[in-house]
Amino acid sequence: MKKNLFLSAMLMAVSTLFFSCSNDEANITVKDGAITLEMPINVSDVVLNNFEGTATNVQSGEVTTLPTPVKNGDNYVITIPSLSEGRYNLTAKGNITFVKDGVAGTTDFEVNSNDVTISQKQAAVKLVVNSFKAEGGFVLSEICTTGTTTPQNKNYNYDAYFVITNNSDVVLYADSVALIESQYQSGSSGMQPWDPDVRPYAIPAGSVFMIPGNGTQHPVAPGESIVIANNAMDHRTVNENSYDLTSADFEVYLDNGGNSMDTDYDTPNLEYIWCYTNTIWIPSVQQNRSYAIARMKENKETFLANHSVTPTYTATTGKIMESKQVQIPNEWVLDAVNLGTEDDFGWYVISETLDAGFVAGRANSKDTTQRGTSIKRKKDSTGKYIDTNNSTNDLEARQVPSMKSQD
Repeated sequence: MKKNLFLSAMLMAVSTLFFSCSNDEANITVKDGAITLEMPINVSDVVLNNFEGTATNVQSGEVTTLPTPVKNGDNYVITIPSLSEGRYNLTAKGNITFVKDGVAGTTDFEVNSNDVTISQKQAAVKLVVNSFKAEGGFVLSEICTTGTTTPQNKNYNYDAYFVITNNSDVVLYADSVALIESQYQSGSSGMQPWDPDVRPYAIPAGSVFMIPGNGTQHPVAPGESIVIANNAMDHRTVNENSYDLTSADFEVYLDNGGNSMDTDYDTPNLEYIWCYTNTIWIPSVQQNRSYAIARMKENKETFLANHSVTPTYTATTGKIMESKQVQIPNEWVLDAVNLGTEDDFGWYVISETLDAGFVAGRANSKDTTQRGTSIKRKKDSTGKYIDTNNSTNDLEARQVPSMKSQD
């Protein structure tokens, strides 16, 4: 889902300025003026940091430093010192932190406006940082869950990884971003009359693992990525056809005491929120589940208390079948990708508003040629990842994994 951010700013005139005239009519002084510095209107919790501003008299070249703005409602106000009436080049730069769609972000800005008239007749003058347009954000740029094959032609299924990329033009923080695997499978056999059907408002999730942090611990620069490994080891030591995932930023680890078969490697762990298994999680090698990333807005305890439902359906045998799961509200979702098999995509296991298509990782249930490949998001001519909320158009299967050694 497209959440790309960029800052275009312009300087305009606002705020009534109070002025006084000296005895020299040619040297009118405007003083105690209030310049309104407008903040972006389509983001929340905006904070202005590290502000620097100047007013340069075009005629004399005299440079006046503008004082630090003071927050006033949604905007900031600069009380300017006395200025001689005339034409000025105004500059402002600094840093803005903000929240967009639940994601914390930050960006530097620098804006200029030349030949701004400050005079007795031009009493309405303003300096405004405006037109902040927010689009884009984090996307799932690569999904590698196919497993690999050993030189002895045996299957190896422990080397899955995911890549999350900042597809915007500003720094975003990955704190509290969760990796989600759907509870349901997209094959026709999984298409059952589950009651309740939570898909219109939430993702039925079987696994949820979250990037920890206080909100600003894990900055991701524009175009940069975070790699999440299922097991952050050098898998080539076990299977020479696999990948070295020791450089991953995070890994999945199920700490369930005596029941755990998982190994805790040196890479930082994702916070465990929920998983259908207590032993070891293996993402869908068959590539018949959906994956998503979402900004978690509640702590683990509150989330599990508020978003745990067990849908049921009645099988042909009359037996009541259950699906233990948690539900991720659709409005929390940052990006979602449906996976399926070409000859057996039975249904959309998440809302089609999140992903209107699917990417086929393999041709049929017996196809093993997808092993050792990954699914990658396409890029446009500008180098940005394409995200139209339709994975059929946006992603390509059977690509060379980015973590595969080129040696």
